[in-house]
Amino acid sequence: MAYDVIDAVIARINAECPVFVTVDEAWFAQPIDDLGAETPAALVYLANDNAAGEIETLRPVQATTLSYGVWILAPRAQFREARRQVRAALFGHAVDADHNPFGFAGGETADIRGEFVWWREFWTTDTWLRDA
Repeated sequence: MAYDVIDAVIARINAECPVFVTVDEAWFAQPIDDLGAETPAALVYLANDNAAGEIETLRPVQATTLSYGVWILAPRAQFREARRQVRAALFGHAVDADHNPFGFAGGETADIRGEFVWWREFWTTDTWLRDA
């Protein structure tokens, strides 16, 4: 499996979260007016890639933590269900043997525009950066 598992995160949300009309990779960092996608939407991005330990020079490998952001854009009437489905799909999910199960790292309301809630939450998995 690849080091960056964004495609696996997108696939998991797509398979396990029927509330979403759109599940894709995010192409923006802040809430925008013209999304161009149908809602409810879950839009995933690699938010952070941090060293979690010292490099082991004999192999070389290094423990790392990958953090993924998930934008949830939903009408208020569907927001809580959309968030519940994402959490049920990702919490404790192990993509493969090289990545630890996903853990919840936090969430926040980024914006509320008219009937739409922009929510962003973060999920982490520990893995190893290896010499390619």
